[in-house]
Amino acid sequence: MFSSNFQRLMLGAGGLLATGTSVQVVNRENGPYTLENGRRRLNLDGYELKMVQVLVRHGARTPIHTIKHVPEVEYDARQFLTDVPHTSCSYVVRGIDGGERPFSKYDGYYKNRYLKGGALRGQLTQCGQDQMYIKGRQLRREYVDEMGLIDAQYSPQQVFVRSTNINRTILTARCVLVGLFGRENLNKLEDPLVIHVEKSECDPLVPRTAVCRTLRQINHAAMIHGGDIPGIKEDRWRVEQCLGITEPDHPKKHKINFIDIRDDLVARETHGLHGVKCLDSMRREIELNASKVMYYSFCGQHEAWRDLAMQLSTGPLVKMLTDNIDNMNENKTKLYIFSCHDSTLVGLLGTLDVYDFTWPPFGSDVRFELYENRRGQKFVRVSYNGKDVTIRGCTHVLCPLEEFKAAMQSYAIDESQFKKICDSNILEVIAKEMLEQEKDEEEDEETSERSDVPAGM
Repeated sequence: MFSSNFQRLMLGAGGLLATGTSVQVVNRENGPYTLENGRRRLNLDGYELKMVQVLVRHGARTPIHTIKHVPEVEYDARQFLTDVPHTSCSYVVRGIDGGERPFSKYDGYYKNRYLKGGALRGQLTQCGQDQMYIKGRQLRREYVDEMGLIDAQYSPQQVFVRSTNINRTILTARCVLVGLFGRENLNKLEDPLVIHVEKSECDPLVPRTAVCRTLRQINHAAMIHGGDIPGIKEDRWRVEQCLGITEPDHPKKHKINFIDIRDDLVARETHGLHGVKCLDSMRREIELNASKVMYYSFCGQHEAWRDLAMQLSTGPLVKMLTDNIDNMNENKTKLYIFSCHDSTLVGLLGTLDVYDFTWPPFGSDVRFELYENRRGQKFVRVSYNGKDVTIRGCTHVLCPLEEFKAAMQSYAIDESQFKKICDSNILEVIAKEMLEQEKDEEEDEETSERSDVPAGM
């Protein structure tokens, strides 16, 4: 445990950081379940669904990264990127304040980055459009047909749609809404469907490494040096040898990144294109190592950074989600749809303590459902890709609202707190504390002996 200097700095920055959280793979399934046709189902008798917040990763896209020294596959723009008619409708994109859509720096970056075949990198494909249309149909079945949470016809008073300010997530939101309400119904609206976005430097739906120095340092430590982590490093050497781009005797300069390799391979696999033969035998290692580096990038590679990283990656998002629950009676919204990214979900799953080191597939979703029982007590149910999860600080799947909010309090931060921590020297303080702790341990000759002696002896 670090000294009071570290804790004072966090409190001074407005944080309520809970230090010392360990990484866990959680598979808790306790809660009020019943058996139905041999399957365990959550018993919701006596509970009324009041509100749902859905965070969905965009659908399948063209690769952002391609593997160096490997021939590219072709992504014909006409074949992959044209609109699928049954997923399209009339819509407008507006700022979160209702004004004009802000300029997208990300799309500005992508606009001239072409793949072989003419398609741009990082764009939602026809496959992705269909995926997200199906996701919308699923939401309709659950929240219109089965639970009656919202009306069958779209109502902006009941449904709020927000996306990151990137074309693939905006189109994802469109496809989900068409699946949810139907193309013809949406095209008949007196006012066009609105998808809200925010400037990237202010957007809680994405980890903001570009504007947060502290988070950028954490992110770069994993992205740049993650390939040197024992276990990952040896796999990196094997991949580099396979691709013929380095020698294990000279491993200092990284030629590959597991996240980049995975990105290219998954895009190929998803769209039925040929893979990279020499990597077939290492596909599992590539997937696992990429998932680890992604987690370390947004949840911290070192345990001492972990809660801080989660707070900066997802704190404003967690604050927004809890605020929406608190303001439920005031704003009347029953269904929130947030279109975002794998980085969003990885950070959030880490904060919830349910990340299992499996990369969130295209179209993955995390849902926060708010229920109320006959006594007026409220509960939060969290699910990931259709499976109920018991998050940190909660003892059951149906988590009492106050218990849920208490668990999230250490991570939820507003914009002013976010900026204070981003501008602080907190990582330097942590590093100094770690060095002092290690020095004390080295100088204490009895440390190793005492560790083997039972307490009280």
